[in-house]
Amino acid sequence: MSLFSPDFKDAYSAAKIWGFVSISLCLILILLFPSGYMELDGLAIWILSCLVIIYISRKQSPDLPDRQKKITIFIGFLMCITSVASISFGISHPPFSIGEFILLLSGIGVIFFALLGFRSLIFPISIPFFAVIGFGLYELFLRNQDWLTAPLIPFIVSLTVSILSFMGIHSTANGSLITFISQTGDPIYLSIVSDCTGIISLGTFTIATLIVLINFPKSVTKKGLFLIGIGYLGTFCSNLLRIIVIALCGYLFGPTGIIENVHVHIGWIIFSVWMVIFWYYFFSRQIGINFFRKK
Repeated sequence: MSLFSPDFKDAYSAAKIWGFVSISLCLILILLFPSGYMELDGLAIWILSCLVIIYISRKQSPDLPDRQKKITIFIGFLMCITSVASISFGISHPPFSIGEFILLLSGIGVIFFALLGFRSLIFPISIPFFAVIGFGLYELFLRNQDWLTAPLIPFIVSLTVSILSFMGIHSTANGSLITFISQTGDPIYLSIVSDCTGIISLGTFTIATLIVLINFPKSVTKKGLFLIGIGYLGTFCSNLLRIIVIALCGYLFGPTGIIENVHVHIGWIIFSVWMVIFWYYFFSRQIGINFFRKK
């Protein structure tokens, strides 16, 4: 059946259309408005949820009874309202961005699949909603709980200094401040703060892991959990690589210019590449989903 077919009686076709339209809307929002690390994290979670929905929709979906359908539609409306109310409650930040938009899309998705009666797709489409709300509450908690990341900072500082020294860059550490001299002769000061610990990346990876493990119970094996452990280690290392790349740019080009742009963009680039590589391996080797046709 064509991707743009108006026939929504088939759950697989409806899921494909929903995924295509919703991901396109998210991309348009990100292109039209300034986007940062959090926006791209939200997009990654939404894309993952759409892939899960499309996969689940290939199986036979039980019908949603009329009474449950009405309750589910009402819940969907409440989810849509939450997309605006979340800013007032302090769960998310103004202005309206990808996080609030995902809340809105989840609510619309719940209403959409409830009206069509596709019961098995309602919970997966709700996961990004709970992810955004949960991460917002988690962020509220972190604002006043810097002690959670405090033990990681000395370890990351020490590890960064050791790696720079191994690469031939003499650096010194004073608390959370790393100092070295660039090739331009200017001093470079790198301050390792809470955001530099990769706590946001670890949170995003945790949300993605929950989405996968909940929707693919057969992946919960010793090998699967071992791979998830590798995933957490890789997420930490991707953040460490981000710090090293920023330090190298400062060493080569000085304290202004290139290092500032790299500091803004290199984090989401490295993390996105890692997420694609890890989850492709996990889906293809652990779950057994092939994204490309075998010759």
